[in-house]
Amino acid sequence: MDFIIMMVALFAIMYFLMIRPQQKRARKDQEMRSQLAPGDRVLLTSGLFATITHAGEKQFIVELAPDVQITVLKGSVARKVLPEDEEFEFTDDDADAAESYDVPDDASSLVAEEELTFDPTPEADADESEARPEDKN
Repeated sequence: MDFIIMMVALFAIMYFLMIRPQQKRARKDQEMRSQLAPGDRVLLTSGLFATITHAGEKQFIVELAPDVQITVLKGSVARKVLPEDEEFEFTDDDADAAESYDVPDDASSLVAEEELTFDPTPEADADESEARPEDKN
């Protein structure tokens, strides 16, 4: 009889010290994710900062950088980011101010200023021309 009472007491202690706090934390995380809306800045579990652009039932579409969007599961959002959490501030104006380069689709239009050739034999250095100690056998 004492053994059964000890087992029940041990189970109750484990429940209140381990299982119940974990359930509370999971419920709090689920509530936080359900309150997220487009425009919110979030930290993903991978360590990336992103802005939510669309919210679905199970997934978010987040923007990592201007015109770079990915789809993530709601469970991959670690937390909502507060303005004081971010070290840098990024805006779309920064992307527009950057120089734009005309990149061709193929390399046929690229012209080298000098003729480049490839010699597969390595050049021997003066130090390497001497025999190595292990080669003297």
